[in-house]
Amino acid sequence: MWRLLRWVGAAGLLALLLAPQWRSLEQMGETRTETLDHAGRDVLVGVSWPFAANRDGMAEGLDLALTEVNAGRSAGSPPIRLILRDDGDDWDAARAIALDFAATPGMSAVLGYHDDAVASRASAIYEQSRLLHLVLGATGTAITSHDYRYVVRTLPPADRVAAALAHTPAAARGRRNVAIVWEEAPFAKAQSHHYRIALDALGGQVVYQWAYSREHVDFREPVNVMRALDVDTIFFAGSDIQAGDFLRMARKAGLTAPVLGAFGDTPELRRRAGPALEGAVTADFYDPASPHPENRDFVRKFRERYAREPDTWAAQGYDALHLLARAIRSTGSSNPLDLALAIRYMPAWEGAGGRYKFDRRGELDARPPVIRIFRDGEAVAVDDTPP
Repeated sequence: MWRLLRWVGAAGLLALLLAPQWRSLEQMGETRTETLDHAGRDVLVGVSWPFAANRDGMAEGLDLALTEVNAGRSAGSPPIRLILRDDGDDWDAARAIALDFAATPGMSAVLGYHDDAVASRASAIYEQSRLLHLVLGATGTAITSHDYRYVVRTLPPADRVAAALAHTPAAARGRRNVAIVWEEAPFAKAQSHHYRIALDALGGQVVYQWAYSREHVDFREPVNVMRALDVDTIFFAGSDIQAGDFLRMARKAGLTAPVLGAFGDTPELRRRAGPALEGAVTADFYDPASPHPENRDFVRKFRERYAREPDTWAAQGYDALHLLARAIRSTGSSNPLDLALAIRYMPAWEGAGGRYKFDRRGELDARPPVIRIFRDGEAVAVDDTPP
């Protein structure tokens, strides 16, 4: 009884401590609505992304889109102004940035995040403060499971990614003995959970599961256990750094089973995996070789401006800003709720990354991820993967 009373008391104290923050966020939202009802000169958009750590094309994709959007706006319509902040995939840094954005009454939208845990917690802040959150990198399904009005995601969620990986030809050849390895992080847990669901539906059997902490990881034991079990397929959910280490150690231990991964094709993955990357299968969200006119035009302009090939995140940033600009033009408003509803219910639109059409939760509707297999050092799209 006393233990229950102490727990209730602690919960009540926590609620009292947190209540002022949420009341403050709601007040920020009220101030935002009043401020944006009298639209100013610019449409202010925040960006939270691990720019320094990722060294990807997000900043360049946003820059190219910003130039086009502001150059093509009609007379009298406000330009978009970006505020770029580096969150380092760290919650403390991201939280400070999110609260700063929430406290900026003239801000209409935020673009981010790369990490699922960061994105999920930041979404709660933006929902309370009435700020549109366009999710560009995180795939966890929890983000859109709360009936939030201000969240829209511009890439396929984790369950769709996992299902696509489960259906790949490499996976179809080896569903008897499947091993699943995942990082103890929200995005990786979600990927492995949904992969297991898809595998069950296909009649596969999981014979080994192993979770690891990023701070304390040693793959020697799991790769040797899997060798003894003679697994047919390995599903790996984790960062590109750990994925590269896992692939190298798995091949060194003599494992030949296909490795399917919810990890990105990055220079760090290639450096750590080396030749062991051959035959690995991964999910991506953009195909720079896509023949669609919108993509060909984007690739051409990106090459001309930055003298290199665009990556997934360059396309994500580019398309997201163009989506937002379309919503601003169609509504004539900078109010975040007007923009969120305009994006969710807009007709299908073709961008560099493919077709954009959203459901009522703000999830991208019916666009599968791009499945790739590494062959001779190149990540080749697998064309015969069913959606």
